[in-house]
Amino acid sequence: MAALTGKTALVTGAASGIGLSTADLLEDAGALVYRADIAEGAALRLDVTREEDWVKLMAGIPKLDVFVHSAGIATAGMIEGCEAEVWRRTLEVNLTGAFLGLKHVMPLLRMNVDGGSVVLIGSASGSKAAVGAAAYCCSKAGISMLVRCAALEGKAGKVRVNSISPAGVVTPMWKDLPEGQERSKHPLERMAYPDEVAEAIMFLCGDGSAGMTGSELRFDAGYTI
Repeated sequence: MAALTGKTALVTGAASGIGLSTADLLEDAGALVYRADIAEGAALRLDVTREEDWVKLMAGIPKLDVFVHSAGIATAGMIEGCEAEVWRRTLEVNLTGAFLGLKHVMPLLRMNVDGGSVVLIGSASGSKAAVGAAAYCCSKAGISMLVRCAALEGKAGKVRVNSISPAGVVTPMWKDLPEGQERSKHPLERMAYPDEVAEAIMFLCGDGSAGMTGSELRFDAGYTI
């Protein structure tokens, strides 16, 4: 029997990259997966920065066991040359979007007798600085603390909240990041692929990680050592 048979999952950023691979894997494991993305043609259209979009989305999901928040953007630019709007937009999508997701999925997850599992996508950039990536680094550093706060608040409803922090991943978003995380700086001298990260996310979603909450799983080929 598939590991997640009878479970319901919501994946944001599900149209490409890590989100797409994760949604596919959760579905293969037996879960009913709601795929949300801002991209044209997405099964469920969602702008993660708009609270009204979250309200509309959750109104159509009667039950939820797993929430994987993969939606995000990558921006590059030196601090002194970075437009304030770029800074605001990066934090709005990457951090406020995750906050709004938690705000609207937690009540539904708490309704389950066995609680639920949340996985937010962080980044190695949240703990290791890079030239020309201040907005992105700060947005992902915020994810680390958001996960820890949410894990404490999820305790009463048996809702586990964890994050995974990749470094270089072969996705369309990667081309927008500065060269501060190029493959040569990874001890394993390789970039990850979305399906590999999805396997690790699957672990965080399932019973094998039942003893984990408030944790950050580094998937960075040793980049942050």
